[in-house]
Amino acid sequence: MTPDEMIRLLGLAPLPQEGVYYRETYRTPLVLPSAGLPDCYHGDRNASTAIYFLLTPEENSALHILPTDEVFHFYSGDAVQMLLLYEEGTVERPTLGVDLARGERPQVVAPGGAWQGCRLADGGRFALLGCTVAPGFDFRDFHVATHEETIQLAARFPDAAEEIHRLAPAKP
Repeated sequence: MTPDEMIRLLGLAPLPQEGVYYRETYRTPLVLPSAGLPDCYHGDRNASTAIYFLLTPEENSALHILPTDEVFHFYSGDAVQMLLLYEEGTVERPTLGVDLARGERPQVVAPGGAWQGCRLADGGRFALLGCTVAPGFDFRDFHVATHEETIQLAARFPDAAEEIHRLAPAKP
């Protein structure tokens, strides 16, 4: 199956600002009132959401940050290289996929507050993934790195600078 066929059959559309195709597949009707949420959330949130998303060689999941943990699920295709940048200065590079012997994992958690981005592993054709978020995803919480933030992150994480620039969405 081709990426274009997946886009059509799953009803995927471009995800604003991030650079992938996606479709929300679940949004619980259970709403968490803002009074019971940490201060980083401004307003009520659904308790959980889930999406499909598709990576191709032409699109990356641009470097972004959420206050919420995001659980990535691997469904089909080629391995995905993830980049996680933590506030305390550490870097993780998990690989999402099914070849467990090579260190790939079918599920990876991107913790809230960590900068994250991902792309197909070199030579990959596509990857169909899912993401589950709780509290549920809301565009008010979604922040894509600006050009200035990309430069700052590359300076702060010099060992990951090349990857940071590769996942940078914004241009001056």
